[in-house]
Amino acid sequence: MIFLNGTSSAGKTALARAIQDESDIPFVYWGVDILFSLVPPNWGGGRDGPLSRDGFWYDRTGDDADGYPSVVIRYGEVGRRMLRSAQIAAAAFAHGGDELVIDELLLTPDLLPQWMDALSGLEVLLVCVTCPLAVAERRERDRRNPNGLARGHYRLVHHHGTTYDMTVDSTTGTPAELAKAVLRRQRVR
Repeated sequence: MIFLNGTSSAGKTALARAIQDESDIPFVYWGVDILFSLVPPNWGGGRDGPLSRDGFWYDRTGDDADGYPSVVIRYGEVGRRMLRSAQIAAAAFAHGGDELVIDELLLTPDLLPQWMDALSGLEVLLVCVTCPLAVAERRERDRRNPNGLARGHYRLVHHHGTTYDMTVDSTTGTPAELAKAVLRRQRVR
């Protein structure tokens, strides 16, 4: 199990895909964007549908301390249930004997304990994926993501009280190079 956590546009997906490419064993990929793609439009998935307050929505009401837009993904009861179901479904691959790489954006501090509960009995390598905020914001603009999404989660996703097994700055190497480092670390566990 390799669990990647970081803000939007930190480089998690590129790293997860590179782990799949660089590994000599197959890794199943699960990412939070997969869940959002499964959410009916009315319940959000970032699309602000009429029932998104029950599902998922972009909270665009805040600015950070410097006055820059700060967008945070929020979820209601339906969204919470969907997150839990996604954790259980992803963990089923690992419990079934498959290697798994998880590309996650821990929106609230309670999500990591929920993941660890779903992944109980499995060895999990927790990887902090980071980059300078300016880089994440440039990537965000290049991808046409909502302005402020990387900033809104930049510190939030790492406030869950857990020590990472390793930290990867996505600006310090290519995704393939970083994937090799993660895979080396995973093998020595």
